[in-house]
Amino acid sequence: MDTANTLNRSPYEVLKINHWSDDETIKAHYFHLTKQYNPEYYPQEFTEIRKAYDVLRDAETRAAFDVENFTSPPPYSYSDYSQTDAHSISQFKLKQEMKALCGDKELDELDEDQKAKALHLLRGVALYHCIHGNFEEAQKTWDKILRMYPEDAETRENITYSTWQEAYDLAIEGQYADAETLLLKMLEEGVENGAVFKNLALAQEKQGKKDESRENWEKAIQWVKQELKKDPNNEYLKAWTIACHKYTGGRFLEGKGSDGESGPINAANAKELGYACIKQGNWARALEALDQARQDHPNDLDVLCQLGWAFLNTNQHHKAFQTWNHALKLAPGKQSVLDHLVRGYTIFGKRLMDQGIHNQALVQFKNALKYEPGNVEIRVNLAEAYFKMRNFTSAVAEYQKILENDPRHKVARQGVREAKRLGGLR
Repeated sequence: MDTANTLNRSPYEVLKINHWSDDETIKAHYFHLTKQYNPEYYPQEFTEIRKAYDVLRDAETRAAFDVENFTSPPPYSYSDYSQTDAHSISQFKLKQEMKALCGDKELDELDEDQKAKALHLLRGVALYHCIHGNFEEAQKTWDKILRMYPEDAETRENITYSTWQEAYDLAIEGQYADAETLLLKMLEEGVENGAVFKNLALAQEKQGKKDESRENWEKAIQWVKQELKKDPNNEYLKAWTIACHKYTGGRFLEGKGSDGESGPINAANAKELGYACIKQGNWARALEALDQARQDHPNDLDVLCQLGWAFLNTNQHHKAFQTWNHALKLAPGKQSVLDHLVRGYTIFGKRLMDQGIHNQALVQFKNALKYEPGNVEIRVNLAEAYFKMRNFTSAVAEYQKILENDPRHKVARQGVREAKRLGGLR
């Protein structure tokens, strides 16, 4: 079960942390909350906290959640107050100090020492407004800072985060077009962040803008790959990349760009990426990935079984059945392998029958029945193939075999009547 899907709220919201919290912060908040909500007295709250922690404690589950959901901005930067309890900041005191500092002077009339003090006070005022969700007043305060220091990087970063927060709130409320507008504005202003590209891709996806969404998913993946080069041991970034490939159906596997050209596949992720491609119906790329996985793990039965489907869905049915039979040799009588083989024969038989290739369809259904002679669905398909070939005697024989075990089987009863009528049989 996907634990994230059993939560009514974001796991970040449940644990009272932001999307950028590190593992230690996640763990600390979890233990604090479990002490606060004793399971004996607060069973629902405790269960929710536990589920949220299960999602965020592991890089893979956390990345999977993050890829499929909108991400809020990093915390605002306030270097002047990094050692201060933000909630203890007094707006009244800060404004009084600001009034005493400036007197009747405008900000641009202050000397350098006064401007430095004013910067400190204004950052505190902006922090106060952000804590209380008053971003309009925070923006006015940041504008005052930029009048004194137009290139102040910390303030410009906070303004960006404010826009990001507004876009995030709109997206959560389902206002995807408005969120898209703000996110595009951020990109136009030179912001580059994988989470921004991903948020934009999701917002466009929700509006049915497939091409635009695809372009930004690719940018998100490329951004994360660049970050991985700087920090190659980052397990979360590795997991994020795989989760994104799964979500997008492997469209952006290594070496494959928006033009659809194929390239080499990372052997370490071949199995997961192959499954992601199958999920999205990208059979050609699934075949490539799973073939790589088979080379690395030749006795992996699950890889072999899924590779069989990739062969079958790329019109290589001989290789499909060779692969499934090879898997059966590795694990004689294993039911899960038999299930794949029988379903393969059945599905391929139906395809042949739909194309009017009835003799070959018969072969497939009979092959399937060798492994599951009591399978009614396969027997019905076999009888139907005989019926379409106007071999009514054989069709009746197959329908009657079904009726021997299930005398009330409607399809078989109707099939017998029709076959006898058309074949002039008694």
